Amino acid sequence: MKNYLTGNTLLVSLGLGLAIALNLVTQVNGQNQQVTKVKNLTWEVSQTYQPPDRSAPSSTAGGASRGGCIESEGVLTSLMPPNNLGLTATGYPTFFWYVPKSSAEALEFKLLDSKNGQVIYQKTLAVPENSGIVSFTLPKTELPTPLEMGKMYHWFLTMQCPPNPNEELPEKSGNVIVDGWVERTELNPNLVNQLENAVPSDRPALYAAAGIWHDSLTTLVELLREKPDDSNLKNQWKKLLDSAGLNVIVEKPMLNCCTSEHN
Repeated sequence: MKNYLTGNTLLVSLGLGLAIALNLVTQVNGQNQQVTKVKNLTWEVSQTYQPPDRSAPSSTAGGASRGGCIESEGVLTSLMPPNNLGLTATGYPTFFWYVPKSSAEALEFKLLDSKNGQVIYQKTLAVPENSGIVSFTLPKTELPTPLEMGKMYHWFLTMQCPPNPNEELPEKSGNVIVDGWVERTELNPNLVNQLENAVPSDRPALYAAAGIWHDSLTTLVELLREKPDDSNLKNQWKKLLDSAGLNVIVEKPMLNCCTSEHN
């Protein structure tokens, strides 16, 4: 009887051990599947921009415009999301535009206080010789006070075209204008931690998923300037612009522009 009980006990123990082992394997497989799903989800999110749950006031100029002095295909286009509001975590954000080849005399950038319409910064920029994507960063040396947290600003970029003597008001004819809105926002602690621990190539995705448009675009462009042939970065670039409805800009070249005409 003792041997019989011992045998049964052994069988029960073995069966219990096998069941526990199978359960552990099932849990591990389930966890691996969850990790895979999370990774896949992260990959999908990383390629798209998630806009904030609000929009900018009505635009007076628009995100794309074509005028009389544009000499090539395409229009003056601001690289902005569909709602025309770009969030940033920095007090000195970078702005991007596609500028077609033109006979324009200058590009004029203006930044206005959205509440009272007061111009708080204005700069005349050199016109690029060829069509392409240009950028301009608010300079700390000329704008000692950074953008205020939680405040919305309205910006304009004007392509100043030569006067057309055939127009009734030649001094105002042909100018091409695009505009948009920018707001500085505070990053939540979780995002700050993610950014600090992320490799550089993952940071644009983190900004994009959080709806921080300017910083996502800026960090990605900086990486692409360093590694223009990196297939992963080029794919991120395409996905980001596609998600913002800027697919026509994807293949446009990036130019080393723009600088002030008057230093």
